[in-house]
Amino acid sequence: MNTYFKHKPSKKWTWRSSGDRQMIDYIIIDRRWRSCISNARSYPSAIVPNVENDHNFVLANFKVRFNVQKRTHTKKLDIEKLRIPGVKKRYEIEIKDRFEALSSMIEEASLDQALYIVNRTISKTAEVIGFKRYRREPWISDEVLNLADQRRKIQAKMSITPQDDNLKQNNTQLKNVINIKVEECRNEWFNKLCYEAEEASRKNDIRSLFQKVKTLKKGIKLNDKCGSIRDKDVTIPKKGDTTTCETYRTISLICHASKIILDIIRRRMKNTI
Repeated sequence: MNTYFKHKPSKKWTWRSSGDRQMIDYIIIDRRWRSCISNARSYPSAIVPNVENDHNFVLANFKVRFNVQKRTHTKKLDIEKLRIPGVKKRYEIEIKDRFEALSSMIEEASLDQALYIVNRTISKTAEVIGFKRYRREPWISDEVLNLADQRRKIQAKMSITPQDDNLKQNNTQLKNVINIKVEECRNEWFNKLCYEAEEASRKNDIRSLFQKVKTLKKGIKLNDKCGSIRDKDVTIPKKGDTTTCETYRTISLICHASKIILDIIRRRMKNTI
């Protein structure tokens, strides 16, 4: 690799003897790793104390690049569905029937085999509950995810028969319905979060209030739909007497554009007040 890069002749010589300079030391690497080396050259001025050597140091900059594997989302059981009486009853009946059918097999099996049968039975029975759906945004509902699955199936058919007008029409209709449903779910989730933040402020629940405000600030634009929490100063009590104004500090829940305008007004009023 020290012959691959363009350098001055003095940076290529690796051996000298009585005025004769040659390149006899090389760095060899497999072709697949050639792109990992950014530079390779000799260092004639490098001197090691107490070592006599007529060879120059040859060094290379090596940087390994690994392919980043895509993160796969593991399926998680939707345990919250066990709160539903119908789902809970169905799960209890299913696991009871499975263990009654396997009771004789478990008695005859060894300890390891019995443990494997029990674990596998519980895992298979848990599929009755169902798995959690992956949501890129917290406000996306199961209805929207089901509509997205339907549209995905239609798009798979369109890749086979792209000239089918009915599939194109159904795909467009589903796209419009999904956009409307997503906006409705987003507004409903946002209004609920605003209401919870206002309730936390009214109850002086500081921890919950900070969590709600932090969630609201993650890529959410405050607008008129968020109710009375928009452009509002929330008072948070400090330590001391809560009957005096000095023991309170405020959090201004306003959008960034309003903060800029307020800062401009404050600076203009500073010289006159």
